[in-house]
Amino acid sequence: MENAVDAIKMAFAIFVFTMALSLSIFMFNKAKATSDEVLASSDVTRFMEYIESSQMIGDERIVGLETIIPTLYKYYKENYTVIFLNPDGTPMEIYSTKTNVDLWSEGYTNKYYTNNKDLKVCSFDVDEETRRHEPWTGNTNYYKQNLDMFLSGGTFVSPSGNGMNYDYSDLKTNGWGGGSFIDEFKDDQFRESLGEYEYNEVNSSMGEGLTNVQSKTKRVIVYTLID
Repeated sequence: MENAVDAIKMAFAIFVFTMALSLSIFMFNKAKATSDEVLASSDVTRFMEYIESSQMIGDERIVGLETIIPTLYKYYKENYTVIFLNPDGTPMEIYSTKTNVDLWSEGYTNKYYTNNKDLKVCSFDVDEETRRHEPWTGNTNYYKQNLDMFLSGGTFVSPSGNGMNYDYSDLKTNGWGGGSFIDEFKDDQFRESLGEYEYNEVNSSMGEGLTNVQSKTKRVIVYTLID
């Protein structure tokens, strides 16, 4: 009888050990997957390869800043693109990047200009800003601070203290020069168009020369100034 009890205890101990081991392996694999994703997202060899496939969806509407401003404050949280265009359909220069072209991520393409190394910017796009290494990327508070300054005509001071500051009231920073975005367009209207485009996300951080290509779709909101 005593041997049977000991056998039951031993079997239970083995069962508990097996469960604990399985749980540990599961948690380790989960942690490793999370770590790999974090490392991949910061790897300069991970880039977006745009492909020629885009379309407009939904209905257009006429809007003012009361609609545009809330939309801007969500672009970095929901990872969609906001583009501004002049009445003739050309890109509206909303700011000129101060980042170092030589440090831009490999394979970088400024989708919204014909010149891949153009310093003029007409869009708010987390992926492109990250690959240009804009000083507000990587922290949601910095994204908000940058938008606050852009809309009010203030100066976004680089958190790293490297002097890469954006004075949005300066003619050299934005396309209209002087004053804030709100002051410049408070009485104007824009045609809002919704669209999407496909791109290949290429991740070369898998080791041993391996790459992983995933086709994704990204939402785009286009605001064309009405003359």
